[in-house]
Amino acid sequence: LGRGPGLRRGRVGERPHGLLAYPAQSNFTGVQHPLTWIAAAQARGYDVLLDAAAYVPANTLDLSLYHPDFTVVSWYKVFGHPTGVGSLIARRDALARLRRPWFSGGTIYAVSAQAQWHVLADDEAAFEDGTVNFLSVPDVTAGLEWIDNIGMDRVHAHVTALTGQLLAGLCQLRHSDGSPMVRTYGPVDLVARGGTVALNLLGADGRVIDERVVTRDSARRGISLRTGCFCNPGAGEAAFALPPRRLRSAARRQVASLEEYLELLRLPSAGAVRISLGLSSQPRDIETFLTFVRETYRDRVPGAAGLEARAGC
Repeated sequence: LGRGPGLRRGRVGERPHGLLAYPAQSNFTGVQHPLTWIAAAQARGYDVLLDAAAYVPANTLDLSLYHPDFTVVSWYKVFGHPTGVGSLIARRDALARLRRPWFSGGTIYAVSAQAQWHVLADDEAAFEDGTVNFLSVPDVTAGLEWIDNIGMDRVHAHVTALTGQLLAGLCQLRHSDGSPMVRTYGPVDLVARGGTVALNLLGADGRVIDERVVTRDSARRGISLRTGCFCNPGAGEAAFALPPRRLRSAARRQVASLEEYLELLRLPSAGAVRISLGLSSQPRDIETFLTFVRETYRDRVPGAAGLEARAGC
């Protein structure tokens, strides 16, 4: 929760509560948060920013039923092209409440440097800094038509089935002594979860295998995996059950490297391994990953010798 600069909501004279920003689906655990939070927050005076980037690639978001003031979407995540093009969808009444105290190129009708005066453009044009990506924007239309021809219901059913296959396969990965080879974060079933699965692989000694080892070994097998904290440090801290006192203590220290920071937090890894399932994923992709894990790490304790130091999260 935070104070929403420039936002106005509520009765005349009533102090606005601020802005609630939350993801419809976590990019770390795949948890799908209730869309009913939108109306509940608005009833308490909050404006709502819904991050739908991880949600809409495999789920229908009906903005006639749910009314977030602002919705963020990445079209690259929906149909894989083009990169760097997304949308901030704003309701007209929410956009009208925004007050922008500064401006950038292309967002004004008139300006005077000496008079310290400017007139912003109307509506969304006041917030579109710089030159719009005219060459890639038409690709969004083509992509939406392509998805519409396939049908989001079919995409959702496909991703859900693959997610179930992956979760079941991960639960079956065991060392010879019966100990698990995988620690999965988020729901281990299909209730309120999407096709994003974050996990750590465990060696025969029960300890987390360094994510750099997994990156190196999977690359040798032609498998591309995302590793790290996925630009979501809060979820990572919760996954590793880091107490706030330890985090605050580490933040007060002068650290020379990420390695030193991890040592202060007593973390075995800088993050997790993430598998993101989507329209193009196939059952054989999941079997390839499960076979890789089984053949590479079962009954082994891989070392981290020779790995390059981490540059960042």
